[in-house]
Amino acid sequence: MKKAELLFNAYKSRKEIEPFPLTEDEAKKVKEEFIDILINSEGLGGYKLSGFGEGVLTKAMITRENTVELWFRNHKLEVEIVALVENGEVKRTFLGLEIPAPRFTTWDLPSHYIVADNIFAARLYVGPEIDPPFGSFKLYINDKFVGEGEPKYKPEEKVREYMRGYVSLGVFIGPTSVKKGDKIRVEGKKSISVSLI
Repeated sequence: MKKAELLFNAYKSRKEIEPFPLTEDEAKKVKEEFIDILINSEGLGGYKLSGFGEGVLTKAMITRENTVELWFRNHKLEVEIVALVENGEVKRTFLGLEIPAPRFTTWDLPSHYIVADNIFAARLYVGPEIDPPFGSFKLYINDKFVGEGEPKYKPEEKVREYMRGYVSLGVFIGPTSVKKGDKIRVEGKKSISVSLI
């Protein structure tokens, strides 16, 4: 079975797999094949941007419900600004939560594994609409203060002309590990209150 198919099977079954042998040279090709299978299966919902590059978000990964189902065992949570994009142009911006997870059994992997695994894209919560300047935010998990920060980026500078859908623009609080049952609260100019199930 091809490596992209192994990743997709892990994604669909919600069962992590042991890391398979992967060279840096083949990682990008595996990612492209994995993304093609994901989009053919669930439709293109948008993109996620990170220090490791760009991943795709399928329509199924994105939710506006304030209960978010965690699909894997090893999720992390990041507070981000999310842009709604048409033809490479930012139409609206939202406060959001990106909740990545690997298809592999561990996060502790060389960067080319992260690339092959679609930059660990898993869930995206799109919260309230917010206009710049965005200001500073505080993150609480189960009413415990976890961190604070503010986005230093301009959405229009991060978005590329071929992009459409919801674009997760990059972390400004986190990443921090989360689990089923956690209650997430973000406070600032706009607020988020989400339960992870």
